[in-house]
Amino acid sequence: MKTTTEKLLKEIKENGGISSIISKVYDIKNDSIEENTRTLLNYGWYISGEMKMKKISEVIELIKSEKTKEAESILINFFKENLTKIEEQLIKNHSERKAVLEEAFNAHKSNMFYSSTILFLSQGDGIIDGKIFHNRNNLDKHLDKEKNPNFVNLLKEDSSLNVPSAKIKKSKYFSKLNRHSVMHGKSTDYGTETNSLKALSLCCFVSDWYNRYEQ
Repeated sequence: MKTTTEKLLKEIKENGGISSIISKVYDIKNDSIEENTRTLLNYGWYISGEMKMKKISEVIELIKSEKTKEAESILINFFKENLTKIEEQLIKNHSERKAVLEEAFNAHKSNMFYSSTILFLSQGDGIIDGKIFHNRNNLDKHLDKEKNPNFVNLLKEDSSLNVPSAKIKKSKYFSKLNRHSVMHGKSTDYGTETNSLKALSLCCFVSDWYNRYEQ
């Protein structure tokens, strides 16, 4: 049985490339895909390739209506309900990371959210070879424009997760989860289920979208 991702790959090949397909299905109130992705990034969330575009549209509209708790609830429920499937897919795509991914998911399932958050953040960084948090100005060299949808370019920009920690308190972002603060021990209050799922969403995003279609 083909997975959702495999079906999407087939559709992409038959319809002129990923950007054209994404543009058609990701119709969110005439706003650009990039704008809506950026909105989610500012709340600390990344998009999984398994999320239905209609559901993402619903989340965006709730955020625009200042119903952020309801919007986050949808995202939280998505990752909770699909946790096993996401774990299996990440391990399938990154078998060399099997042991650390299993430990991260086990920690999450055991409510050890400090551990799971930092592990998911590290693996998200590792999947993209460290380029999301280091030398982001040079990320263009590694982004294959034919294999990545346009919104992956947002990895080059500051967001709540990857903005330098010195800027986070004065920033416009709506999420306090910050990779630098977590990984370098500056943050001591990030151990929540929501933050763990946000960190997991980063793993999904880079696994599903960053140079995902080169195989």
